[in-house]
Amino acid sequence: MGTIAIIDSQIAGISGDMLLSCLVDAGANKTKVINAIFASQDFLKGSKIISASFIKTKVHHFSATRFRFRYKKEVLERKGMEIYRSLASCCNFLDLEQRAKTFALQSLKTIIEAESIIHGDDLSNVQLHESSQIDLLVDLIGCAIALQDLRLFGCPIFSTKVAIGGGILKFSHGVMPNPGSAILQIFKNKSFTLVGGQAEDEMTTPTGAAMLVNLTAGSTDYYPHLMPEKIGYGAGNKNFKNVPNITRVVIGKTSLTYQVNMDTVYVIETNIDDVSGEIIGNLIGLLTAAGAKDTIAIPGITKKNRPTYLIKVISDQAEMNNILQILFSESGTIGARVQEAQRYILPRVIVTVPVNINDCHFNIRVKITKDFRGKIINTKPEFEDIKMIASQVGIPVKKTMELTMAEVIKSVG
Repeated sequence: MGTIAIIDSQIAGISGDMLLSCLVDAGANKTKVINAIFASQDFLKGSKIISASFIKTKVHHFSATRFRFRYKKEVLERKGMEIYRSLASCCNFLDLEQRAKTFALQSLKTIIEAESIIHGDDLSNVQLHESSQIDLLVDLIGCAIALQDLRLFGCPIFSTKVAIGGGILKFSHGVMPNPGSAILQIFKNKSFTLVGGQAEDEMTTPTGAAMLVNLTAGSTDYYPHLMPEKIGYGAGNKNFKNVPNITRVVIGKTSLTYQVNMDTVYVIETNIDDVSGEIIGNLIGLLTAAGAKDTIAIPGITKKNRPTYLIKVISDQAEMNNILQILFSESGTIGARVQEAQRYILPRVIVTVPVNINDCHFNIRVKITKDFRGKIINTKPEFEDIKMIASQVGIPVKKTMELTMAEVIKSVG
């Protein structure tokens, strides 16, 4: 049984103070967090913390914790790298665990990199406006301390879909549609699903988004298997008419045997008949080339006792339209069923292993799968390499596989 957590921001989004508040509400040591927050002001000149506290409140009749924070500022904007250096110094002073320090610094770097791309500036010259004050440092340091105290670093952390709200934003650069460019850039090319609606306001901030992408690999449409033990509700400072402005964290135990990655895939199915084996083979080749993760052709009998094939394709969202187009144009089918599904994936790596087969030396690619403790649970040599060795040595492929596996086991266990 391992610890697992899920950050739920599908209704009201996520901000730095909301994530911090829900972690404290879930049981993170409040005193440790507040002491670290006050220490941070010594590393950012021109900022003075007046007060910092966590209070219990009610949001749309739900009990939650809200972070109250007041400070004075003498500097209106700073370069991103100035804040980065301040954060690094503060992390060192607080003697954070390496994983906590890396999380805080990488989250800030994510914001700086997003601003760099948006404005076309070098990283060293990026000016932060709304994100240039002590509250950014406080959110990052506070969350790092809280996550460390809850012992969540190194545990699987998942995210739901992320609510971003709607409407327009008014900020230092003028007026633009919500979500802002920084939010889109932070989530760009990452496996997160953003959902609008709920409120005509900004629901996810750059700080919240940056921390989320550095804690989780992407969003999932369903909760993973877990037995809840701690639940935290973090209230934001905005009031929405019909939406409780709350981010929720759920911490529990999982019955999954292995440390896994989880993503969302789409299972596309169709039945085709009156086609030859050559058409089926060509179809599978085209689907694989188009990015299908897996394709299966299952023979069967359909109505009127006609022979048929059930074609089942696993695809991600980006390639689904291409997959459907190929199915319709190449198979002659006039309909397909699409089902969204979760996929659990064990971590794996491909390494090159030297082997000696019949006194000949080769380097062979081997896929190694490990469990969450780092123990190897499966090794699989690349079959194309096995065929190449069999051809050169002049022995059957089956025998080559047996000899190669013995060599691989000697090398990697």
